[in-house]
Amino acid sequence: MGGLLVPVVLAISLCGSGKPVVAVSYGVQNDVDTGIRGNTWAFDTYTRSVRVWRKSPGRFCAASTYNGTFASIDGSSPGGKSHLPAGIRGTVGGTSVTTFRARLASRAAPLNGFLGVKDFACTSADLKGRCAGTWDWIGDYFANVTQFRYTRYAFTYHASENGSGTYRDTLVNGKVRYTGDIKAARPKPRR
Repeated sequence: MGGLLVPVVLAISLCGSGKPVVAVSYGVQNDVDTGIRGNTWAFDTYTRSVRVWRKSPGRFCAASTYNGTFASIDGSSPGGKSHLPAGIRGTVGGTSVTTFRARLASRAAPLNGFLGVKDFACTSADLKGRCAGTWDWIGDYFANVTQFRYTRYAFTYHASENGSGTYRDTLVNGKVRYTGDIKAARPKPRR
């Protein structure tokens, strides 16, 4: 119960009042993450919780939480300040809020509960959202989606193995901000 309580309380505070219509979560494997230069820099594995409220007829707000891990891909760091080797590992966590107009049409998809694990099947050459197995929850629950937009998001990546640093990617009040970066661990001096 405690693990579910935090996403629900956070989602309510981000979307405000309305009628709850969807409350699902699912696991994601083999998703890619992009840095400030549009570079694919890591593979992500995480759990996403999605809560959707009907704000008024045809208008919805969705709040999501993300918790998981990342593993770097050989190439530019997320902040674009250094080169990363493959294999730096760490944690990723975040929230996002979207608003949109649509018609609820769940097409027999469950409106609450755990939906299983989705393998996005990304490769290091793929772009975010364009992998062979990418699954987007909104298409299973809504029809005629228009005016979809992110109103805010905040993601934090913290290196814990083979590297160091914290990278943050946020959207608040219409402004995207990036802070920090992930760096490779320094080689240990020989004795």
